[in-house]
Amino acid sequence: RSRMKLNIGSASGEGAENLAKYVVQVAKEAEGSEFHVCLSGGSLPEVLSKFLKEEPYRSQVQWDKWHIWFADERYVPLDDADSNYKLCHQTLFSKVPIQHLHPIDPSLPLAECASKYQAEIAKYLPGTLPSFDLILLGMGPDGHTASLFPFHPLLEEKTLWVAPISDSPKPPSERVTLTFPVINNAKHVAFVAMGGSKKEPIAKIFNKEAAAGEIPSQYVAPTSGNLVWFVDADAVQLIKSSL
Repeated sequence: RSRMKLNIGSASGEGAENLAKYVVQVAKEAEGSEFHVCLSGGSLPEVLSKFLKEEPYRSQVQWDKWHIWFADERYVPLDDADSNYKLCHQTLFSKVPIQHLHPIDPSLPLAECASKYQAEIAKYLPGTLPSFDLILLGMGPDGHTASLFPFHPLLEEKTLWVAPISDSPKPPSERVTLTFPVINNAKHVAFVAMGGSKKEPIAKIFNKEAAAGEIPSQYVAPTSGNLVWFVDADAVQLIKSSL
């Protein structure tokens, strides 16, 4: 299993720039003509785009290779204020020449929306389990990631790549989300978790104090890929061990 790496720096400065450098490097290493990356909502798109959309990073990226997917999405119209697609569009897609976007189709019933998204992924990443080049995740103060929440049955999902959820404890209640088998089959996974509200779940993960199901982010452990945490000083203040 992969080892976790910690990268500490501020969301507005060094941490965001280190994230841009990392993404540029991972994209350069991607084999083939396509680079398949999953984004999440929350504060991640802003931290990601801060340096990536500017020189010297912007021109180091072959944007026409990029295929953008979503680690999770709220089941709302794409122009809704709650949409991760809308947030990513405002912060990143409208600022750089990305051509290949893969949003959900929220006009379908929820279960069908999820199964259609899974079928769309399978068209580009065929096989028993897709392997994304890069999955970028955020984490909530409760330790959830994507739309995988504490003690939720979806933490145990082994069959679906993309699952519908209609009882999210955080509004909006209806969403679609990647599941752990897919997340952990990625070549690279990175968390972006900045701020003091993340210090409790991060401490429980790194101090190995989380109960089963309590902190969903603890289950992100790529089977053969690499895992990096981009955090700031506030987020790691309760970690005991010297990492």
